[in-house]
Amino acid sequence: MENTNQPDFGNGKICYLEIPSVNIDESAAFYHSIFGWKTRTDNQGNIAFDDGVGQVSGMWIKGREPSDEIGLLVYIMVDDVAKKLDAVITQGGRMVQPIGMDAPEVTARFSDPSGNILGLYSQPSFENGKICYVEIPSTDINSSSEFYHNVFDWEIRTRGDGRIAFTDTVGQVSGAWILGRKPATKIGLLLSIMVDDAAATLDLIITNGGKLVQPIGMDAPEITARFSDPAGNILNIYQHRG
Repeated sequence: MENTNQPDFGNGKICYLEIPSVNIDESAAFYHSIFGWKTRTDNQGNIAFDDGVGQVSGMWIKGREPSDEIGLLVYIMVDDVAKKLDAVITQGGRMVQPIGMDAPEVTARFSDPSGNILGLYSQPSFENGKICYVEIPSTDINSSSEFYHNVFDWEIRTRGDGRIAFTDTVGQVSGAWILGRKPATKIGLLLSIMVDDAAATLDLIITNGGKLVQPIGMDAPEITARFSDPAGNILNIYQHRG
């Protein structure tokens, strides 16, 4: 069934994902077939997508190295991980981590036909194909949680297993910081966070220990910038013009 939901908007929302691709038509077919992502052509003529619940959008990017190392890791919610792993393999991907390694959570990891590694997470009570969870490498979890709370106002909480976790400001994507994993210092999978004011947010980023990577204006007419957090992960900010 085609998703017709309207996305939520808000400062601090995880809103957009750029995925490296060697063949955009192949990538679009892969994600549409397995996860039901709606594909479309954006205002610049690029093939874009909306996830299974219409809350996170994005596009595939040619000429960028795939995220084939596990750094910043994006998870997609599915109703049956085993069936989706079978579909991944049938459609030209491969299994990277089998079910059971994150027990009691039901997860797995896969690489798509371009080599990008992503995760699957089973939650039958939610819709298939939702971009739902992000693991962010960290060198100091308290420092990381303070940074994202101070800059983006993410809700910080302690999970049942003691891990410090977060939820974005519209409650659509959650995640956790992970020690001992290399930061995402290369621009492969690129995650965007929506902000009310890109310039003011960049000031907050620098004040709280982050760095400017790409200034405002490089993606005009879109209002974006890239930054690295205190651990060195590169992410994007996007100012919604609504």
